[in-house]
Amino acid sequence: MKFQLIAQVSDPDLLRKSMHELGTVFYQTDDKDNVVLVIYFSGSRIVRYNGKVDEELSKFVRAMGYRVNSIEIDEIQGFIKIVQ
Repeated sequence: MKFQLIAQVSDPDLLRKSMHELGTVFYQTDDKDNVVLVIYFSGSRIVRYNGKVDEELSKFVRAMGYRVNSIEIDEIQGFIKIVQ
Protein backbone atom coordinates (compact mmCIF):
# COMPACT_ATOMS: atom_id res chain seq x y z
CA MET A 1 0.00 0.00 0.00
CA LYS A 2 1.35 3.44 -0.97
CA PHE A 3 0.39 6.61 0.89
CA GLN A 4 0.73 10.21 -0.19
CA LEU A 5 0.37 13.36 1.86
CA ILE A 6 -1.55 16.25 0.35
CA ALA A 7 -1.70 19.10 2.84
CA GLN A 8 -2.85 22.70 2.96
CA VAL A 9 -1.27 24.36 5.97
CA SER A 10 -1.24 27.85 7.46
CA ASP A 11 1.39 27.30 10.16
CA PRO A 12 4.91 28.25 8.94
CA ASP A 13 6.53 25.82 11.40
CA LEU A 14 4.45 22.94 10.05
CA LEU A 15 5.49 23.91 6.52
CA ARG A 16 9.17 23.83 7.51
CA LYS A 17 8.81 20.50 9.32
CA SER A 18 7.03 18.98 6.32
CA MET A 19 10.03 19.67 4.08
CA HIS A 20 13.11 17.53 3.56
CA GLU A 21 16.12 17.80 1.26
CA LEU A 22 14.72 15.35 -1.31
CA GLY A 23 11.82 17.65 -2.19
CA THR A 24 11.54 20.97 -4.00
CA VAL A 25 10.05 24.30 -2.93
CA PHE A 26 8.33 26.50 -5.52
CA TYR A 27 6.95 29.97 -4.85
CA GLN A 28 5.12 32.76 -6.64
CA THR A 29 5.34 36.48 -6.01
CA ASP A 30 2.96 39.35 -6.69
CA ASP A 31 3.76 42.51 -8.65
CA LYS A 32 5.44 44.00 -5.54
CA ASP A 33 7.73 40.93 -5.19
CA ASN A 34 5.91 39.65 -2.09
CA VAL A 35 5.76 35.85 -1.79
CA VAL A 36 2.08 34.91 -2.19
CA LEU A 37 2.10 31.13 -2.78
CA VAL A 38 4.44 28.40 -1.54
CA ILE A 39 4.33 24.75 -2.63
CA TYR A 40 6.59 21.97 -1.41
CA PHE A 41 6.68 18.82 -3.54
CA SER A 42 8.37 15.47 -3.11
CA GLY A 43 7.46 12.04 -4.43
CA SER A 44 5.22 11.34 -1.46
CA ARG A 45 3.92 14.75 -0.42
CA ILE A 46 2.52 18.03 -1.60
CA VAL A 47 2.27 20.83 0.94
CA ARG A 48 0.56 24.07 -0.02
CA TYR A 49 1.09 26.96 2.36
CA ASN A 50 -1.97 29.19 2.79
CA GLY A 51 -0.79 31.33 5.69
CA LYS A 52 0.78 34.76 6.01
CA VAL A 53 4.26 35.00 4.50
CA ASP A 54 6.22 37.21 6.86
CA GLU A 55 9.77 38.45 6.22
CA GLU A 56 11.41 35.46 7.94
CA LEU A 57 9.42 32.89 5.95
CA SER A 58 9.97 34.84 2.74
CA LYS A 59 13.75 34.73 3.23
CA PHE A 60 13.61 31.00 4.03
CA VAL A 61 11.51 30.19 0.94
CA ARG A 62 13.65 32.33 -1.37
CA ALA A 63 16.84 30.66 -0.08
CA MET A 64 15.50 27.12 -0.49
CA GLY A 65 13.09 27.42 -3.37
CA TYR A 66 12.56 28.38 -6.95
CA ARG A 67 10.52 31.34 -8.11
CA VAL A 68 7.99 30.41 -10.78
CA ASN A 69 5.40 32.28 -12.82
CA SER A 70 2.52 29.92 -12.17
CA ILE A 71 1.60 26.89 -10.11
CA GLU A 72 -1.39 24.72 -10.93
CA ILE A 73 -2.45 21.80 -8.77
CA ASP A 74 -4.89 19.29 -10.25
CA GLU A 75 -5.82 16.82 -7.52
CA ILE A 76 -8.23 14.95 -9.80
CA GLN A 77 -5.62 14.23 -12.48
CA GLY A 78 -2.85 13.98 -9.88
CA PHE A 79 -0.35 16.55 -11.13
CA ILE A 80 1.31 19.86 -10.33
CA LYS A 81 2.08 22.10 -13.30
CA ILE A 82 4.87 24.64 -12.81
CA VAL A 83 5.73 27.33 -15.36
CA GLN A 84 8.95 29.26 -14.80
